[in-house]
Amino acid sequence: MPIQEALLKMSMYVSLVLIVPGPTNTLLLSSGLKVGLRGTWPLVIAEALGYAIAISVWGFFLAAFAAGRPWLYDVVKLASSVYIFFLALKMWTHSRVLQDVSSTPVSFRDVFVATMMNPKALLFSSTLFPLEAFRSAHYFAWTLVVFLLVLAPIGVAWSSLGGLVTSQRAWAARTSTLLRGASLVLLMFSGTLVYSVVNR
Repeated sequence: MPIQEALLKMSMYVSLVLIVPGPTNTLLLSSGLKVGLRGTWPLVIAEALGYAIAISVWGFFLAAFAAGRPWLYDVVKLASSVYIFFLALKMWTHSRVLQDVSSTPVSFRDVFVATMMNPKALLFSSTLFPLEAFRSAHYFAWTLVVFLLVLAPIGVAWSSLGGLVTSQRAWAARTSTLLRGASLVLLMFSGTLVYSVVNR
């Protein structure tokens, strides 16, 4: 598969997973509600750093450990399909995220650590990033650039969502429809992962 096609496919699935409510997005939403986008955008940098480090560690570790264990990627793919299924269900009921917003300030360190520990990082490195990315420094650099280009607007969107929801109720309904549609795509992707393992 040409590198451009692989990166385009990766960016599509990465964007769907990044949109899903989770610890990092909840923190961005919480900060956006309290201090607005201007005070929250530095936290998107913390998210980017956290994912870049976690994906690098997981990806290169798996590439080295699975060299003589090709079955390991199948195991990780099946585990990832279960996790994606869980993410899809969580996205469908995304409105609960608004109930989890705390009143305490959100720091750069909070977002960085939450992102480092986020299971999405393992999903990205083991399933959504091309395997070749962890065998070539040049390929990995391009993959990481594309990932960060996808991450930035989604992080900003979560940071801005609180203000939109509180000021314009119509946006809340549109956001719900968009995320529910994306959850159906994630369900289909979960199924294709299982199919790719079973029909090798």
